[in-house]
Amino acid sequence: MARKSRKVTVEQSIIQTSETSFPTAIYARLSVENSGKSEEKDVIQNQIDICKEYVKSCPYLNLVEVYADNGHTGTVFDRPEFNRLMSDIRSGKIKCLVVRDLSRFGRDYIETGTYLERVFPQIGLRFISVKEHFDSLDSDGDSLIIPLQNMINALYSKDISRKVSTALHAKIAEGTYKSGNLPYGYRWNKSHDNMIPDELTAPIVQKIFTWKMEGVSNSEILNRLDDMNAPNPEQRKREVGTRTGDGCTCKGWACSTLYGILSNPQYVGDAVHGRAERAIYKGIKYAAKDKSDWIIYPNTHEALVSREDFQKVQDIMSAASSYRQEHMQKTAEIRASLVNLFDGKIVCADCGGKMYYHRRRVDKSKNGDWYAHYECSTHVSKRYEKCSAHHLKQATLETKVLEAIKLQVQTALDYDKLLTKLRGSSGEKSIRDEMNAKINSLTLKLGGISKKRARLYEDFTDGILNGEEYAYAKKAFDSEYSDLSRRLNEVIQRRNSFSEAMSEENRWIKLMKSVSTATRLTQELVDESIELIKVHEGGDIELTMKYRDIYELTVQSIKDVQEVMK
Repeated sequence: MARKSRKVTVEQSIIQTSETSFPTAIYARLSVENSGKSEEKDVIQNQIDICKEYVKSCPYLNLVEVYADNGHTGTVFDRPEFNRLMSDIRSGKIKCLVVRDLSRFGRDYIETGTYLERVFPQIGLRFISVKEHFDSLDSDGDSLIIPLQNMINALYSKDISRKVSTALHAKIAEGTYKSGNLPYGYRWNKSHDNMIPDELTAPIVQKIFTWKMEGVSNSEILNRLDDMNAPNPEQRKREVGTRTGDGCTCKGWACSTLYGILSNPQYVGDAVHGRAERAIYKGIKYAAKDKSDWIIYPNTHEALVSREDFQKVQDIMSAASSYRQEHMQKTAEIRASLVNLFDGKIVCADCGGKMYYHRRRVDKSKNGDWYAHYECSTHVSKRYEKCSAHHLKQATLETKVLEAIKLQVQTALDYDKLLTKLRGSSGEKSIRDEMNAKINSLTLKLGGISKKRARLYEDFTDGILNGEEYAYAKKAFDSEYSDLSRRLNEVIQRRNSFSEAMSEENRWIKLMKSVSTATRLTQELVDESIELIKVHEGGDIELTMKYRDIYELTVQSIKDVQEVMK
């Protein structure tokens, strides 16, 4: 029986273009965390349900996972679930992203545009916004609606920021503003309109100030707080329920926490506002303000520390700071002569922490000689993580690194000679021919399955297949297509890697040739050639050169060609 003539539907066009179903993710976001109550109009679940309905209506979309940031602004893209989403996108787990509307994705029109117009097209991600009826697969690339909508979202955020900032400033000026973030040592009263001393932590604050006035060092104060099992501010917030969620180890006390308490003027009973400014409409994400610009209302709540004692502590810390600055100025010229060539490139081999760079004066040196050394940062400053010093002098390290570079250079020159002999050989040609034959075979098989799958959808829309039959057959085709696609990608990757390794433009060999004449370490040499240095206890180092992946491919490719030629 002759088949009926059919018009090509949007769904058919998409299937024929994509040749497979899309592993799909849904992303939802709210700026202010909510409880998900049904009376809330714009809750997270509402966004997710709308997107699920859309995905459900598209047989070529396969929902893999839902990502939701509850309580994160759209003007900043550093969000926990968004970061996890991008990681899964880059790994290939997600091929299509669905959002309810563009504002849920982001309100910064420049960064949003960068993702939609550059990042996503480069990594092959399909992007769908349900509300704007936008699908990047159908877009001609010249649509004005997306950049215009992004700009509207950004302007909306700035307008909200301006209104919120104006309202907050008005409350502060009237003296009616109450910060939701209470200082450690305080809690809300019953009417929740003022703060009162917390019976558990207020005495701890008072002890901290007493110890500091007695001349106890910050490190010793931290030790005493740990010994008495005093809850740190983050722990206390979670104990009383003012802070929830994951992401905090809540281990002990930190130096920054202690300094924040010792320098907080609210402990004398004053309400202090405006110590920092955040204003999206001004382009200010966070900026500390000078003390002269603070807004202070005296005697608004019960003091934990007298004004006299608070000032004594400020004088003690100011004197210590002045002494450090004076000492640093005296030795600035000497310290500037000792340069850390490996900044950002050197870590502890055991704990993975960065290695601190220390400058020290040689003991008993009459000439004022100095030297530099490296030491594990975990050993030095992490109070609740243990590691050994991994001490290594700078001069010793630089000698070892230069020797390692020279050894790699010689290895590269030897491999370059060998590659010259193997290029164009029967062994190389045999490997290339085999890979090309596999690629052609897999490509033909994929084309055949794509045609069958497109025909399958036609049979479904014409009523030849019911929904259950279509779903069963589609699942089988999808599985086979996915397996063939994976195998094809692997063969193409192997062919590309083989070509890279055997090429005269081999990046690893070119790099090693460029540094082959070096007789001493320079910043330029380190930046060009070194990826990472791991320091082991005892002084041994593990050096990772740039293009190490190309080096390993080169070694393997040479072995493969030699094996074929045996």
